Amino acid sequence: MFDTALEFFKNFISGLKDPWLWLFVTIAIVLLSVILAARFIARIAPFKNHQKVIWAIDIVFVPSLVLCAEVVIKKIVGPEAESVIRTIGLASASILWFVAAWLLTRGIKLFLWATTFKEKTGTESPLLVRSLVAAAIYIIALYGIWTSVFNREVTGLLVSTGIIAAVLGLALQSVLSDLFSGLAITIESPYRVGDWIELSNGVIGKVVDITWRSTRLLSWNNSIYVVPNNVAASSIIHNYDQPEKPYAYWVHVSVDANVPTATVLQLLTEAALTCKSVLRHPLPTVRISDGTTQPFKYSVYVHFQDFSSRWAGRSDLFAKIESQLSKAGISPATVKYEIDMREAPVEKVRIPGVLEHLRETHIFKPLSEDDIQTIAGSCSIRTFHPGDMIIHKGDTDTSLFIISSGVVSILGTDERGYNAELARLSTNDCFGEMSLLTGEPRSATVKSLTTVEAINVPKEAIEPVLTAKPELSDKLAQVMADRRHETEKIIGARERELTDMQAKSYVARIRAFFGIGDV
Repeated sequence: MFDTALEFFKNFISGLKDPWLWLFVTIAIVLLSVILAARFIARIAPFKNHQKVIWAIDIVFVPSLVLCAEVVIKKIVGPEAESVIRTIGLASASILWFVAAWLLTRGIKLFLWATTFKEKTGTESPLLVRSLVAAAIYIIALYGIWTSVFNREVTGLLVSTGIIAAVLGLALQSVLSDLFSGLAITIESPYRVGDWIELSNGVIGKVVDITWRSTRLLSWNNSIYVVPNNVAASSIIHNYDQPEKPYAYWVHVSVDANVPTATVLQLLTEAALTCKSVLRHPLPTVRISDGTTQPFKYSVYVHFQDFSSRWAGRSDLFAKIESQLSKAGISPATVKYEIDMREAPVEKVRIPGVLEHLRETHIFKPLSEDDIQTIAGSCSIRTFHPGDMIIHKGDTDTSLFIISSGVVSILGTDERGYNAELARLSTNDCFGEMSLLTGEPRSATVKSLTTVEAINVPKEAIEPVLTAKPELSDKLAQVMADRRHETEKIIGARERELTDMQAKSYVARIRAFFGIGDV
């Protein structure tokens, strides 16, 4: 044994004198430095697609490093130690198989799971699928090592493995059941990572992962449900995110039977159409769900962005419904009971008149009560049906419209130049003030979304007021300028200056349109 050690030491000393040894050592150091430098740079200053760049470097440099290390070790050992050299060759070949498997699994993760799979399905790839694919790749690598590197027959291995598998199958029946249930879930996709689901036992949660053993759900309490896959596979599942993300919801409202149903339907429709949390498509639907009891029950059918947003959406919708009903003096009703011959009080519905709508309109805030009454005498009420075009862009009529009930859509061109809905207006909103006061053509098209009643204020209605009080043109111009800047959300130091400049411009145009001289 001492002689063997001495011989190895002599070979080692002579090997160190070989110039080829130091060449391969230098190459190995350079390869290792490049591999480590790429990871260091990506850590301190991550750049675009740095993981793919590192993978591309590894696929060239890591196998080269293994081969260089093999050559260096063989030269150090010396050609006389044949058994050691053969062992080093087997070890190097085995390492290369594992390196190939490692690089392949990383490449699939970078180019399939993280990109293509997510783009095609819209969800993260399940952990179970990723794990099974990685396991299959490493099993193939082991098979290659067993048959190609060590030149062993696979028959004996399969027989022994089959016996072991049979024993394990009996011992791990529940585990295997979960595994195959997980495969069935992954293939059939009754739910995917990111979906909100409810099981038949009442468990509700967002799917955050599907492993080989279980499905993990994130609850509303920010806790995790761990559901065995065989339980999930045998359960009735309510998937709130399929076939589409928008979540439909019924809201039920009770209103006194003495209130006209047409009025309630109109107000509830306005509330649904103007609620920001409700999707505009599909359009909300309002129906009488029960007209045989006291109070009447109404159903509002709306769509929210997704299941998880329904809580905030319901709150916004209820607030909007309460606001619309309260404007008309209506409150959600409770059941009324009558004892003997005493009648329950009848709830009076307050419908604002023309004067009240004029007082609430921003453009008429500077006017006195006498001025508003003068204008109201020349106004008229017009009714439009759903889909009617109230005004068209470019029209030259010079009247203002104040919405007394209903919802309209303002259609125009967005910032990208496309035709789009710019805004929605409802009760007490107005449109057309620029045409009324300056005579400018209509700047947008207005379409009725519901049955709309609008107060038409023509130029002739306001002309006597401005003629008698020319100074009002200054106030009206300032209101218009302030409103326009509020709409355009102009902020900063120049806001007041811009508003004043635009107000002066409006004053000149109003006086020119109504033939008013300088005051």
